[in-house]
Amino acid sequence: MVTKGFEDSLRVELRSDRIDEDVEIVIRSAYRQVFGNEYVLDSQRLTSAESLLRQGQITVRGFVLALAQSELYRDKFFYRNSQNRFIELNYKHLLGRAPNDESEIAYHVDLYNSQGYEAEINSYIDSQEYRDNFGENIVPYYRGLNE
Repeated sequence: MVTKGFEDSLRVELRSDRIDEDVEIVIRSAYRQVFGNEYVLDSQRLTSAESLLRQGQITVRGFVLALAQSELYRDKFFYRNSQNRFIELNYKHLLGRAPNDESEIAYHVDLYNSQGYEAEINSYIDSQEYRDNFGENIVPYYRGLNE
C-alpha cells in the first residue's frame, strides 16, 4: 500500500484488494499532495468525490482530478497567485515536480489563455507523464527534478 519514494515522499497506491483503511490513507494523501501545506477543513472536503472513490466508481486519478478542478483548489491557488505561480504549483501538486524550464510554463499560459482553467488542469492529469508515473491508482508524490 505505502512505499518510500524520492527522499521523504511516500508512494501511496490503492490496490484492488483494498480495505476501508487503505481508501482513507489514499484520501488523506491526495488532499495533502494536491493542497500542499494548505489546511482543508472538514466542511471543505469533497465528500461526493470521496464517496465515489470509496465505492470504486472513480480511480485515484479521478479523485485527484476532482480535487484540482474544485472551487476549493481554485480559491487556494488560482485566485490568490499569479498565473506563473499557479502553473508552478500545478506541476508540484499534480506531477510531483517543478517545471523543467520556461517553455513548460509558456505552454501552460497559452493553454489556459486559449482553453481555460479545466483544460489547464486536465493537461497534467491526462498527460503521458502522469500516466507513466502514477497511472490510475497512485497518489502523485514529489519525484524531484531528475526523474
